[in-house]
Amino acid sequence: MKHVAPDWPLGTPDLVIEIPSYTIPASGIVDYQYPVMDNPLKEGRWLKASTARVQQRQGVHHILSGHIPEGADKMGGMSNWGGSVGGYTVGMESIVQPPGIGSYIPAGGSIGYQMHYTPFGKEVLSTQQIGLYFYKPGEMPDLVMRENTIVQSFIKIPPGAEAHEETGYLAFPHDALLYSAVVHAHYRGTYSNLKIRYPDGKEKMLLNVPKYDFNWQRMYEFAEPIKVPAGSKLIATYIYDNSKRNPANPDPSKEVTWGDQSFEEMFFTQLRYRWVDETAAKQTDYDEQMLKGRLIGMMDANLDDKVQIDELKGGIGDAIRPRFALADTNKDGGIDAKEFEPILKMMGEAGRRRAPQKTAAK
Repeated sequence: MKHVAPDWPLGTPDLVIEIPSYTIPASGIVDYQYPVMDNPLKEGRWLKASTARVQQRQGVHHILSGHIPEGADKMGGMSNWGGSVGGYTVGMESIVQPPGIGSYIPAGGSIGYQMHYTPFGKEVLSTQQIGLYFYKPGEMPDLVMRENTIVQSFIKIPPGAEAHEETGYLAFPHDALLYSAVVHAHYRGTYSNLKIRYPDGKEKMLLNVPKYDFNWQRMYEFAEPIKVPAGSKLIATYIYDNSKRNPANPDPSKEVTWGDQSFEEMFFTQLRYRWVDETAAKQTDYDEQMLKGRLIGMMDANLDDKVQIDELKGGIGDAIRPRFALADTNKDGGIDAKEFEPILKMMGEAGRRRAPQKTAAK
């Protein structure tokens, strides 16, 4: 008997969001699309689960989303996004929160989506929907699920390299519980793992993906939440094969760096976790504190919580290098999180001055 998959595997959604249709060309490169729509919620709701319904699975690589607060720049890409409002990647259509845990979507504002379309030989019209499942009106979960990512945007893979390694980490300033991880690279990604380094220096392997497959990406949920004590680091490692031995390699003769398109590369481990001392009734603001250390996590190769001059990477590193002695205010030979704060502030202001004006997606 032929099996027919249900339209909505989690049941009829409480709310269906129609993401604008898009015509995927037969060939070429499609820039990321960022459609924005008004938030239909008239009152804030706690999200219990979400699932995606994608018509053209061959041509939709992924969907990311975020709530945009009232008055924020709607056309600023992901810069003003808050909590996720559902998403999709091949092999991962649904996200279901554990019992008693949820994420909050405020009323008003807008919802932004990042759409990655990939041509596959014929022109098609792609339509997609996100189904949302809420706690009952007025009902509040006990706990709050949060999301963050370990990224390494300074990856640089030499031509022909068979096993090029890159690492990055995210330091946790307060006690947390880790629930799941998603590994994401492109065609040259072959291996990834996730470790925890405790404050005493001991390490433990949490996730090992020895045969990463770009065409089938899953959320790995831990059988029991992993305790992440304050001061711990979650460290991600990726191995890339940029050689002729990799049959999926678009071009082994090219150096490969971070980029949106599939022929470029990514280092992206998404984490779902909650702060131990946070409840839905009494929420914290630790995520901002954690993100201040993200840049250090991309550069700090020896994991000593600061960046020495020989660890500086990318254009940011080139900009900092001539001013390194000035940035190292305590003269200990490295730039720590506190010393990075004025640098990040200056970079943010410069980025806002250079940011081009964007028009609304059709």
